[in-house]
Amino acid sequence: MKEISFNDPCLTPFLQRAASETGLFDGRATVVALQGDGSDRRFFRIRQGTSHFIGLFSPRRKSDGTDENDSYFNIGRHLLNLDIPVPRIFWADVREGFFLLEDLGDLHLQRHARRGGMNVEKLYRLVLRFLLKFHERAPHGFREEFCFDGSLFTPSFVYERELEYFRKAFLGTYLGLEIDAEEMRHDFENLAEGAGVHRSDNVMHRDFQSRNIMICRGQLGLLDFQGVRFGPPAYDLASLLIDPYVVLPCRMQESMVETYWSVARKFLGYSSRQFRDSYRAVRVSRNLQALGAYGYLGCVKGKTSFFQYIPRAWQQLHYWLNDAAKGKYPKLEKWVNHIHRSAKARLSSPLHYKNFA
Repeated sequence: MKEISFNDPCLTPFLQRAASETGLFDGRATVVALQGDGSDRRFFRIRQGTSHFIGLFSPRRKSDGTDENDSYFNIGRHLLNLDIPVPRIFWADVREGFFLLEDLGDLHLQRHARRGGMNVEKLYRLVLRFLLKFHERAPHGFREEFCFDGSLFTPSFVYERELEYFRKAFLGTYLGLEIDAEEMRHDFENLAEGAGVHRSDNVMHRDFQSRNIMICRGQLGLLDFQGVRFGPPAYDLASLLIDPYVVLPCRMQESMVETYWSVARKFLGYSSRQFRDSYRAVRVSRNLQALGAYGYLGCVKGKTSFFQYIPRAWQQLHYWLNDAAKGKYPKLEKWVNHIHRSAKARLSSPLHYKNFA
């Protein structure tokens, strides 16, 4: 994260409480705001001497029931107890949304993979082992009550939050296309059934991509785990392999899928066919979700830096719908191929802004 100037007297009481109750720093500490990514949450770095911590401010959105802050706190403790490396929570006021966290640094997988001379395939095989560890351990003791945004990756969740998100935020808001929901319904229902689950003993992260994987003191660490829920592990694998932040060759992606399955088959409870069918579906779903997110973040939230990743995500979608998924989602395939052939293939900037609804 990029450091920016910090001046927010509203956070001073929380800093004073954290300092007083933990003894980890005092009034001499320096506080620098960090420029976030796609989230509205606010992060800042606290330094005193050789010690440094991360402050997270996330105002509570729900007055009743499980809030995102509750999920962050409970899932974070759950994963740490299972020896899955996430930032330790040194102090928290969950109700007010203030957390004092372990600082895992600024080196994420995207930046590390882009370094000159880096053996990307070797690096990603380490990350794959990390993902396998997460998928094997995280389900133990995981509870529905931890989840603020639904505890299961159901077909209805996929339909509304990934597929319709793509239709509205990318096709509509970003490209300015008027594509009726009914036209895509049959394909989207089929895709949602293939990607979602009606029950699961497995757990998914749901945003396992290179900017959420940190490299600190030679070890990997995982961020943004508050969305963990029961669901298909193949989704996380697809999120990693088709991540537009780091473009992996198709041959390497295929090899990684085989490597993952050779280990995961021992504990997932899937047959080979079930796993591969799941992967083929969640790969499309994740691809659509990412394009929807880039359209929304860029056009609606004004975070236009995300536009640069749209061409890569689009290329992945076009390739998959004309290869492994060819003929499975004919309306979606037709529209993607039409856009790809037309002038709208210039996908590096929005062609038309519309209100997102």
